[in-house]
Amino acid sequence: MLSEKEIRERAEYCYCVYVQLSSLLKNDIIDPSEYVTYLKKSSIQLGNDEFVTMTIENGLLMGLEDGGVCGLIKLYEGFTRGFCEILEIDLEDIIKDISPDFLQQLTEEVSIKKTSKN
Repeated sequence: MLSEKEIRERAEYCYCVYVQLSSLLKNDIIDPSEYVTYLKKSSIQLGNDEFVTMTIENGLLMGLEDGGVCGLIKLYEGFTRGFCEILEIDLEDIIKDISPDFLQQLTEEVSIKKTSKN
């Protein structure tokens, strides 16, 4: 059985995955066919996560407009909330323990800033 600390770490990780995938999806400049390439820059190693990359690749093969990323976002949000239920805490308690700078970094790793060239 997992300790409370291990469950909390998993909740924080799942929330970070949720943040990074949500940021990727929101950036409409990035084509879904490039999602896996952008995730290679992920400091939480999403570009090396076989489940995440296979889900996106399969989503693209099936012709899903978002490459399956919406499903992944919902899955990781669900994991986070499930861990919070086990811990009997609110999601905000998980979020406050993650550095805002780190969350910003996760967002920036999968972002393209609009310029006059884009």
